[in-house]
Amino acid sequence: MSHVRNGDAQQHATVLRAAADAAKDTPGVAFLRPGLGDLLRGTVARTAATGPRRSGPAARDSRVTGVRADRGPGPGPWRIRVHLAVRRGHRALDVARAVRPRITAAVQEALGTAGEAAPEVAVTVTVTDIT
Repeated sequence: MSHVRNGDAQQHATVLRAAADAAKDTPGVAFLRPGLGDLLRGTVARTAATGPRRSGPAARDSRVTGVRADRGPGPGPWRIRVHLAVRRGHRALDVARAVRPRITAAVQEALGTAGEAAPEVAVTVTVTDIT
């Protein structure tokens, strides 16, 4: 089992948020699609609610619905996977093609620091539904 350093967890959360925001802002995207794990977690959370909701850092989850990101060892590329639904009247292929560069640019901007090269980002978009 690997341990995630606090800085790594913050960077991971930054990548997830940047990718999700960029995808949601792309014309033709209806919503990001939760995976089975997200759906089950939501069901468990609703049925196991026995007390007041916690707030603050302990209650925050670094997961973002519809987006997964990981990074290989060392300075490898970020691998981002996005599952989304497309609005009716938009071609799924066109929306998927538009989402990829937006996510790449958003993640590179979010992680960019003065004097450092932009990180390499590989984005996979899966269209799961047309609404």
